[in-house]
This record gives sequence, structure tokens and C-alpha cells, in this order.
Amino acid sequence: MRIGLAGAGRIGARHAAALCTMPEVESLVIADADPSRARDLAVRLDARPRDRVRAEESVSGLFGAGLDGLVVAAATDAHAALVERAVAARIGVFCEKPLAADVDGTFHIAAAARRTGVPVQVGFQRRFDAGYVAAREAVSAGRLGWLHTV
Repeated sequence: MRIGLAGAGRIGARHAAALCTMPEVESLVIADADPSRARDLAVRLDARPRDRVRAEESVSGLFGAGLDGLVVAAATDAHAALVERAVAARIGVFCEKPLAADVDGTFHIAAAARRTGVPVQVGFQRRFDAGYVAAREAVSAGRLGWLHTV
């Protein structure tokens, strides 16, 4: 599969590293509002032996790369437009939360996905984040004592 990544910041870099470990991902194409950040991430990831990673200078270039799927990890205010563009291009999407800035925007994207049948998945609250996992373990083990409200 050829996967696109929109957003090369902290969470985008984490997604990119994870994607590079998947044998199904033949190539990863990265774009960011700051093209140098996309280039830097691509260079860091392409140092790994099996990876075929490259950066695009723009999101338009990303959408012209023949993608099979897209990960949206860009700034929150860009999520809805990127997901809508991917759905219109019939590209399946994984989007970091939130899908849109407001409820109406979320309903709009959901309707577009439903009309086209393109899969859209939204990343859930940071339930796998190391800090959240550690807090849950501390609560479960009773290390924090009696908790009234969490």
C-alpha cells in the first residue's frame, strides 16, 4: 500500500514510524504545512533499511501521489478539509481527533463518507498514551488510595 501522511509534527512522526514497521506499507508519502518538516521526517525515516519514504512539497502533491490511504495528523483546523478531500478522492482515512472543529462540520464529513462508502476512522482519546496507561495502572493497583472522582 502507498500511504500518505498529512502532518509531520510530533504525532505525525509517531504515526510515520509505526507505518514504517508495517510490511503492507510499500511507501510513505509525507506532506506538512512546513515542507522542510516533511523533508526532515522523510530523511530520518528513510535511513531505515526497508523504508521507502519521501516528502511532498504540498498537500496537493500528496493527493497526486496515488495513495491507497491517508493519515491525517495535521493541525486540528485542517482535519475536516483534508478528510473531505480524501473522501472525495476515494482514499480511506485515519484522522486524529477531532474530525472537525464543530458538530456541523463533523456531520458534514460523516455524510460525505457515508455517500461515498469510503472508510474514515477517527483516533480515540489518548487511551494508549503512556501517561494514561500509567495512571490507570496506579488507580487499579490502589497506589493512589481511595478516589472520589477521576
